[in-house]
Amino acid sequence: MLNLIPKTNQAAHVRIPSAPSNIAGQIFYTTDYGIFKELLGNRDIDENHVKHLIKSMKEEYLEIPIQVNQKMEVIDGQHRLAACKELGFPIYYTIVKGAGLEQTQRQNALSKKWSMIDVLDSYCKRGFYDYIKIKSYMTDYGLTLHQSLMVLNLNQVGGASNNIFRLGNFKVRDLNKSKAIVKDLNKLGKIVPITDVIIFRSFLNLLTKCEEFETDVFINKMQYQSQRFKKQRDIKMQLEIIEDIYNYRNRSKVNLRIIK
Repeated sequence: MLNLIPKTNQAAHVRIPSAPSNIAGQIFYTTDYGIFKELLGNRDIDENHVKHLIKSMKEEYLEIPIQVNQKMEVIDGQHRLAACKELGFPIYYTIVKGAGLEQTQRQNALSKKWSMIDVLDSYCKRGFYDYIKIKSYMTDYGLTLHQSLMVLNLNQVGGASNNIFRLGNFKVRDLNKSKAIVKDLNKLGKIVPITDVIIFRSFLNLLTKCEEFETDVFINKMQYQSQRFKKQRDIKMQLEIIEDIYNYRNRSKVNLRIIK
């Protein structure tokens, strides 16, 4: 690669190529930042990350190319582009031929640099119905993204996995049923720490897989047995505690130990 940027601690010493755009093998560089376009559905710019890159580039500029498609839409590297633009440094880039919106989304969604929230926002921008419902559900009921995915998937194995979600294939199974479940979870949250992962998943298991479990019955029993409710190290043990409280003074015991 043509080395245009000497290692220096002084940004002013950076040499800018005289031509607006040149070729170095299959890598291009330019200071004409206006040729680049925003890709619909890409992550929003994180200004803190841009500031971090600016500081790093001032110390040592590495010629790491960004990726664009044939329309000059930035596929990967929008933060690096913003930092170079701020500093007036040349931006190196490669053109990925044939990279359309779907291919770009797939590449970005599977990247570890993208958080789950980044992926959610991206699909919402592109109008994915189920992902818009996820975001609305989180806002309406105060759940985390992970909690929302489990409830909206009705706690089905594999249906809310990271890869399924990141590739845009997540489906809301039964929105009305999910709304009913989260109302029960919110009622339970007034008497037990439902935000805890083990406790949340234990009650979600009961609400989605156990027809015998009634939220109001458990809440009533907790009036007399709340001191017995303690967080356990796994779901199986947590369900045992819940069952013991649920069956307090019952002649006919209800089996809530759905995980064997």
